[in-house]
Order: sequence, then structure tokens, then C-alpha cells
Amino acid sequence: MLSSTELFQITKQPSAEQGGPTMTQQNALVWEGGDVVAVRPVAVPQSPTGWVGVDVAYAGICGSDLHIAAGEHPRAQPGTVLGHEFVGHLAEPHGDLPIGQPVFVNPTVSCGRCAACLAGRTNVCRSLTLVGIDYPGGVAPRAVVPGGGIYPLPSDIDLVAAALIEPVAVAVRAVRRSELALGDRAHVVGGGPVGCLVGLLSSAAGATVTMSEPSAPRRQYATELGIKIVESPDDLGHGADIVFDASGHTSVAAELLRWLRAAGTAIIVGAYQPGLHGVDLLSVMFDEITIIGTRIYQHRDIEDAINLVHTRKLDARRLISKIFPLEESVAAIDSLRRGEEMKVLIEPGR
Repeated sequence: MLSSTELFQITKQPSAEQGGPTMTQQNALVWEGGDVVAVRPVAVPQSPTGWVGVDVAYAGICGSDLHIAAGEHPRAQPGTVLGHEFVGHLAEPHGDLPIGQPVFVNPTVSCGRCAACLAGRTNVCRSLTLVGIDYPGGVAPRAVVPGGGIYPLPSDIDLVAAALIEPVAVAVRAVRRSELALGDRAHVVGGGPVGCLVGLLSSAAGATVTMSEPSAPRRQYATELGIKIVESPDDLGHGADIVFDASGHTSVAAELLRWLRAAGTAIIVGAYQPGLHGVDLLSVMFDEITIIGTRIYQHRDIEDAINLVHTRKLDARRLISKIFPLEESVAAIDSLRRGEEMKVLIEPGR
């Protein structure tokens, strides 16, 4: 397996002073350091052994990208091409798949050697890395990705909706980890795209779903999706059977148990900063609370997400508030920073 340093050397990015795109260059959305992002020329990546080129159709921008763009991600390096949520078409044959095959890209790169990987739990690999963080990402016309992360898509799938397969897979795994049952009361803290997807999937699984979210635009989006907004834990009476924390915010962690009934289950979906976040462990003991972590997805979760999107059992398009051309992707980042959109996509070829 290539290291991130080796792959960045293969796809070494020219400086902005080298001018506009050429046949060996393409424009891409790049984090330059600090809180600066720019669309500028980079080298068109070449595929090392075991990796394959993908012509990107649509790429989503998520909270992780915003953290990188704010200089807050511990692994990302200035010069990173953003984007780990994307779909497109094969730019070269891959196994039995021909050029032009529509594909979803699993952006994760596991080591294959640690105890977690050997047990089949590659999502918790101790050395896990991602395209779009540790390797050049998909907000560009062409990306190279691990061949093992290629998932062929049905020819009739809606590629706009398919651009949300990655966050749908995150939500699928969160609901699966919760072991939610028909008739359960589920509460979601945090009304971003993943929180809303968790809410929709929980409802589809037969739960009564509520959500808490301070942002007025996100509250409106959730309401339009059919998710009931509540103001405080008192609105739930004795509490929810399952609480999904999709916020990753310390202020939520301190109040998380208030949303739960005795013997309830909390699912930690949102990524917190390292450190302690004020969970009342005595209440965890007294009420026999179960706290479960969930990290990204496994193979089965991706397959289920593809099926949900393809069959339209989950209408992922409803979460997409705007599609930007590549040249306007800095404006897309700024719009998300201001909280004006729910989920935005970048169309690199547009």
C-alpha cells in the first residue's frame, strides 16, 4: 500500500504561478492552509498500481471538509484537494469493469494488517486514512482511488442522489449499531445532513423520531423532511429509547443523558475533538445507560446505502439544497460556513 507521501509525490500539485490548466493539469478545490481554499490548477493524477482513475460526476462537501478548510483537521496538509464523498465513471478499465462504468468510491484506505482489519472491521483500522484528507480528493474532474474501494453502480441510478451514498452509509451504520426496534422512540441531536439521514432511516425502520437543532434553517429543513423538532428533553416525557448524537459538540455531550430514558442507548455519530466532554458517568451507571460509538461504515453498510438510493426507498435528493460548478466551489464552502445550505454538491465537469 502506498503512503500518503508517496501518492502526493505521484500527483504532485503545481503552484498557482504555473498558470491555468493544461493537458496534464486540471482545476481542483484546494485547501491552501489556514482558512483559505481556492480553485486552482493541480496535476492530473496518475494511477499507481492498485489504484484506478475516476472521472468525477458529483462530489459532496461535508463537515469534515469544513474542518479541513478551517485548518482544524490534524492530518490534512496544505495543498490537499478536498472531497471524499463522490461518484463518477471509471476513467480506465478496472477488473471486469469497463471505462465509463458508473461507480461509487469508498474513500477509506485501511492497512489490512492490524487486528481490526484482520477481524474484518476495517472501519476502525488503527491506521485508517481517507481520499480527500490523506490523499488528493474528488472535488476535481479526475481522482485516483484504491481499486478495492470501487463499487459499480446500476446504469440507471440517479448520480445526483448517488453522490450522497457515503453519508447514507454513515447513517445506515449508526441505525444498525443502535439495534433500533419497531415502535422505539428515537431522538436525534443535530440536524445536519447525517442527522437528518439518521432520522429518516430511523423513521423508515418504525421508530417515532424527534430532533433537536438550534439552527433555524436546519430546523426548517428537518421539518420539511417530516422530522418533528422538539425544544428540550422535557418534551419527551420519560425520554427516548435511543438518542443519536450527530452533533459532535461538547455542549451536547454534557446534556446527552437528559434525552434518554433509564436503560436507554446513546449512539455517538458525530466526531468530537479529542478529550473529555463532560458525560455524567454516575448517571450512566445508575440508569444502566448503554453508550455505543459508530465510525463511518463497513462493506454491508455501503451496499445497503447503494440499494436505498437506487430503489429510492430513501429520497436522498431531498437533502441537496444546491449544486455548484467547480469554479464556484469556494462560494459553496462559504455558503456552508454561513449555515445557508443543507447539503451541497460540486459538479467538476460543469
